[in-house]
Amino acid sequence: MAPFPTTGRRFLAVLSVTALTVAGLVGAGPVMADPNHTVVVGDVPSSRTPDITDGTVFAIHDAGTKVIAAGSFTTVENRGSDVSIPRPYVLAFDKATGTVDTAFAPAVDGEVRAVVAGPTAGTVYLAGKFNTVNGVTRRKLALLNVADGSLTPGFAGPAFNGLVNDLALAGNRLFVGGIFTTAGNANPRGGLASLNATTGALDSYLTTTLTENHNWDGVSGAKAGVGAEKLALAPDGGSLVVIGNFKKADGVLHDQIVKLDLGGTSATIADWNTSRYTPRCAYNAFDSYVRDVAYAPDGSYFVVVTTGAAYTGTLCDTAARWDEAATGSELQPTWIAHSGGDTFLSVGISEQAVYVGGHLRWINNSLGKDKAQPGAVGRASIAALDPLNGLPLAWNPGRHPRGYGVAEMLVTPEGLWLGSDQSWIGNFQYRRERIAFFSLNSGTAPHSTATAGLPGNVYLAGPPAETNVLYRVNVGGPQLPAVDAGPDWAADTSAAPSPYHNTGSSVTSSGAVGSVDATVPATTPTAVFTEQRYDPAPAPEMQWDFPVPAGTEVEMRVYLANRYSGTSTVGSRVFDVVLEGTTVLDNFDVVAATGHNRGTMRSFTVTSDGNVDLDFGHVVENPLVDAIEIVKTGPPPPAGTGDRVLVRSYDGVSTVGAPAEVTNPDATAWSTARGGFWVGGTLFYGMGSTLYRRTFDGTTFGPATVVDPYHDAYWDTVVTDSGPDGQTYAGMTVNFYAEIPNVTGMFYTAGRLYYTLSGQTGLYWRWFNPDSGTVGADKFTVAGATGFNDISGIFAVGNTLYTVARSTGNLAGRDWTNLAPSGTPTVLSGPGVDGVDWRAKAVFVGP
Repeated sequence: MAPFPTTGRRFLAVLSVTALTVAGLVGAGPVMADPNHTVVVGDVPSSRTPDITDGTVFAIHDAGTKVIAAGSFTTVENRGSDVSIPRPYVLAFDKATGTVDTAFAPAVDGEVRAVVAGPTAGTVYLAGKFNTVNGVTRRKLALLNVADGSLTPGFAGPAFNGLVNDLALAGNRLFVGGIFTTAGNANPRGGLASLNATTGALDSYLTTTLTENHNWDGVSGAKAGVGAEKLALAPDGGSLVVIGNFKKADGVLHDQIVKLDLGGTSATIADWNTSRYTPRCAYNAFDSYVRDVAYAPDGSYFVVVTTGAAYTGTLCDTAARWDEAATGSELQPTWIAHSGGDTFLSVGISEQAVYVGGHLRWINNSLGKDKAQPGAVGRASIAALDPLNGLPLAWNPGRHPRGYGVAEMLVTPEGLWLGSDQSWIGNFQYRRERIAFFSLNSGTAPHSTATAGLPGNVYLAGPPAETNVLYRVNVGGPQLPAVDAGPDWAADTSAAPSPYHNTGSSVTSSGAVGSVDATVPATTPTAVFTEQRYDPAPAPEMQWDFPVPAGTEVEMRVYLANRYSGTSTVGSRVFDVVLEGTTVLDNFDVVAATGHNRGTMRSFTVTSDGNVDLDFGHVVENPLVDAIEIVKTGPPPPAGTGDRVLVRSYDGVSTVGAPAEVTNPDATAWSTARGGFWVGGTLFYGMGSTLYRRTFDGTTFGPATVVDPYHDAYWDTVVTDSGPDGQTYAGMTVNFYAEIPNVTGMFYTAGRLYYTLSGQTGLYWRWFNPDSGTVGADKFTVAGATGFNDISGIFAVGNTLYTVARSTGNLAGRDWTNLAPSGTPTVLSGPGVDGVDWRAKAVFVGP
């Protein structure tokens, strides 16, 4: 079936309908399309709105030159006037001036909950609790002329026996959702119905029946009417998402949410289900806790917002994104935005932001309940969320006092409309009674999420001072930090064995060594003798193979100590050591050489033929080794500060350019950095226990600033009027900052900040928004990812994840698919491959 032209209720634009009229789907009237926002709306509300002096605005409709607002209010005043104008439940005003329309004054006898465009230009549907309009019976649904509020001839919908909460227009079919069981005298309908959009005649296209209270179980819980609360129609007209107080749809469990496929002849329940709205939340306070739903302009996802008192692990008091393409049961949201105990009431979506409203105090507060916890970002009543991850954008006009909350959000091509129960935007800053408009004209584009690719440039901020050390391995033990300016001693444990030896050997730990002799350099930590690797069988013998560029002369240092009490006498442990095919230690007896429980070192000079091979052979008992170090001979390189920034061109595979120096004019101590990444023109990096940001164009660094979206000079001192006395909108620094001193590498992709931690084998991630700089409060571990304990840099480009080994300086690549690594790393470049050392405190791909 061809897609329907659609009228939704959370974004609006007017298109040419010539093709649709020819197809016979609609009359010559407005249909919905993308709002085409290129910026986030401005933060100062327009003054061209009237003052609605009581009640709540539940629905707003942009009718071109007019705006129609509906709700529970009864009176309105023009801005700057104290003359009260009676307008029970619905009014219109001039969009250009904000002046109340004197011609549009329909007499509606009950609350209006929904307003959407009618089937032809100049008409509008109203739905709600009313029974008459202009003295004529119109039970819960009417079609009016925008010009004067008169009823449109020819339209008379069925008499619904309960509240109509929402409407959606698709072609010449009107979808109706509410708390009703009949549509007309003898037509059973369980909360959903479809009508001829022009005449109002009931049809049999949509007959899905919603049944059973969500919370009320016959014994406990609040009890409310069963049915639909809100409808969201996909922009292509192919799907309808329904939320409300129900447990089942056509007898099948679809708790509080069901998705319908809109086919050519009927609407059917889609292959889409989730149990995430099944838990009971504050069940004595209200029956259902879903409050609003809206589709993205491109139809790729929809967002559901809720109330519910923030029960841990549930979707109470959250906004959650659901991807349209997902199918099946037990579906999970793409992201969840937590308020930490405050209600979301409304959502509207543009291309740049997911706007949410309610009576919020914070966003990114998954760890909080009625107070700010680590990660919380203050947002009074309203927020703009990153569509990628649900984190707050920098937009923060706020709305205080919060009251019941923002009940309506409507995105139009010109901006964003809010409907609420309060009088102010900001902290008593802009008086905008119950309706406000934020224009695109003063808006700004959110920070770009573009990342750099390869072939391109790789930057190394804080490379170590140059050293002749090529390899250091703490054989049999964990990674050990260097005690000099050289590289750390790489781990070689049972769980994470060194890649440079064959299989068949085993590891053991003997505790701290008793002493070391004079052969052990002062630059070697004595902890290398704590663990050993020994070879229990002569077939195969223990072998080590280190890539070193051919022609390079190196000193091989082998660290040895006999620690086992059963071989503590002379002659009880004897073995051979062979270097590059030459026996360099023949019938070596370590006890005879230096004594039991005492560390020693033996060194040998050799010229590499491309690999340096070290073999151990049995004589008496088992050969063993405690540590291996390979150092280039010759004079040491010039001393460096470790605060330089270098750049190399790189094709992503094998071609590496020569290093070039990037000026560090403010003498940033890059040697103390803890990972970094470049996104959209900004370099983010850790230092101390803080995240910093600065612009970087490949040549020039802008000034560094602390990333702290968790505190706001304007809102931090404003008392919320909720929670403990004196509680303000101040947030709390995210717990990621406490991890920064241990970060060894980080990168950004797809709205996520991935990072590695010193001494930990896992790969971790949090959501991240470069516009506000907010880091997600929740920490996630990439399932199955391991071996990341030796990291000195990490970045992903396309389908490849690149890692720098802290112990060797090698750059390796592995597959990166579905935002997770797979396969075995392959060394692409490194000191032993092409002479390039990739180690640095922050390694990132940039401009």
